[in-house]
Amino acid sequence: MLLALRITNIAVIEESEVTFGPGLTVLTGETGAGKSILVDALGLMLGGRADPEVVRAGCEEASVEGLFTRSPVLAARLEELGLPDLGDEVMVRRVVGRSGRGKVYVNGALVTVGVLARLMRGVVDIAGQHEHVSLFDASLHLALLDRLAGLDRLAGLDRLAGLDGQGELSEPLPAYRAEWSALREVVAKQEALGGDEHKVRERAEFLRFQLEELTRASLVAGEDSRLEEERRRLMGAEKLRRAGNEAVGLVSSEEDGALGRVGRALAVVTEASRLDARLEPVVRALGAASAELEEAARVLERYVEAIQADPERLAEVDERLDTLKRLCRKHGTALEGLLVKRGQLEEELSQLDNRQELLAALETERTQVEGRARACAERLSQARAEAAEHLASRVREGLAQLALPHAAFEARVVQGEVLRVEGLDAVEFLFSANPGEPARPLARVASGGEASRLLLGLKAALADSDDCGSYVLDEADAGVSGAVADVVGRMIKDVSAHRQVLCITHLPQVAAYADAHLLIRKQVRGERTRSEVVPLAAGEDRTEELARMLSGVEVTREALGAAEALVRSAQARGSQKPGPVRSTRPEESPHARRARRSA
Repeated sequence: MLLALRITNIAVIEESEVTFGPGLTVLTGETGAGKSILVDALGLMLGGRADPEVVRAGCEEASVEGLFTRSPVLAARLEELGLPDLGDEVMVRRVVGRSGRGKVYVNGALVTVGVLARLMRGVVDIAGQHEHVSLFDASLHLALLDRLAGLDRLAGLDRLAGLDGQGELSEPLPAYRAEWSALREVVAKQEALGGDEHKVRERAEFLRFQLEELTRASLVAGEDSRLEEERRRLMGAEKLRRAGNEAVGLVSSEEDGALGRVGRALAVVTEASRLDARLEPVVRALGAASAELEEAARVLERYVEAIQADPERLAEVDERLDTLKRLCRKHGTALEGLLVKRGQLEEELSQLDNRQELLAALETERTQVEGRARACAERLSQARAEAAEHLASRVREGLAQLALPHAAFEARVVQGEVLRVEGLDAVEFLFSANPGEPARPLARVASGGEASRLLLGLKAALADSDDCGSYVLDEADAGVSGAVADVVGRMIKDVSAHRQVLCITHLPQVAAYADAHLLIRKQVRGERTRSEVVPLAAGEDRTEELARMLSGVEVTREALGAAEALVRSAQARGSQKPGPVRSTRPEESPHARRARRSA
């Protein structure tokens, strides 16, 4: 859910800060006051294209900041993208420079626009800006249809009893995916064995050459480390001999060697211990030290005798190390990796040598797995076709209520031949507002008002099967009036019971259903035009705005009375509110203060 939006130096908005709550928030104002600027600014928060022309005249850069509730989807994406997760809220800030350069921040971290788009995809649906309407993205239609079928119990249709999240659709989908994964594994094995006999023979010869080379090398684990140690000893043989002889002299020299000195000390202390028994521990310690020194001297003497300069052995070690290093460089791995590589070569060569038998077995396995996968895919297609018929019927009913009685809507399920991760089907929603005109893909819907009403009809039909948290409807009431406008208002209100809805409207019949009301007004100050967003408090302020929408510039007593009647009627007809609605008084909220501090 969108909690707060702050706009600075975008078009005619110098600086504006708006907070939002759950339920339905309407935005009203005169044509050209800047209502759509808020929608455009929100589009920037979702990763939309930034035009330097949006920067207010006389300014070098513009910025927009948004504060969103940290939903499970956003939390997962933050982790996936490696972005900071700061708790219950997600702060997004985008800066647009007049030079065309800009910056994007998510929870204080600098990111690219592409990362922002991946993070925010589907978080907000904006009708009229098709690139941000997830329902208008054909790649998502199949998933939406599947979710609708899985939640069919909410629609109360007994004829699709198998699609209640425990039955026909929910069972074949994971079953199909398991079979599809098994099929991909078999295909990968077949592809690894190759299809061109000449290429297979070349590959086998190459593998055999590599394997023979590694086999001739007689590789032994840890050999390189042992050879490096031996090489150091051979190269330092003379230095080691000198060091050993010197150490032997220091230990066992008759004149001043350590062994002689300890021996003399032992004799002195032994004599003294006859007078004082407390010296007995010292006598034992000196005796042990003398024995240890004698053993050390013997070991050093044997070590010195064993050291020999061996140029031939050094050459052998160098040659062996060069061979090992050359093989490691060639295969891009350490010695342990060469041992693993040798096993892999043996296994692959064995498979190629027995290729025909393996291919025959894999082909049999593929036929069996593909048969099971196609059976699951056929059940999926049947379930989707029934769900598509149900969805189209519900959407057409909603469109008829929204002053589009002749509109055509179709959820087209096209069954292909090639098995894919989701089955055989491709799903696309098609729409036509005018009788006699063929239904076209949603992304090609031209009218903003029709797009908004279609989105509203789809949202109402899909209900809880859509994961989006906020809908923005840009003039969903375009082209309707009277009783139809009241139907639009009630439908939007019903949708807002499940999701946050921001609705730009020119009809008081729609605005009367709002939980919060924002007025966008344009003023001239100091020869500069500025737009501002004013929260209208329930009561007189809101009633006066509704009266203005009813009567025009001059607000009459009759218009005020009609506005009050609209509010009472909407309160009586409106669905139950989804939760506590924030106050619409202009005091600054904690969310707004947090957004201001981040600027």
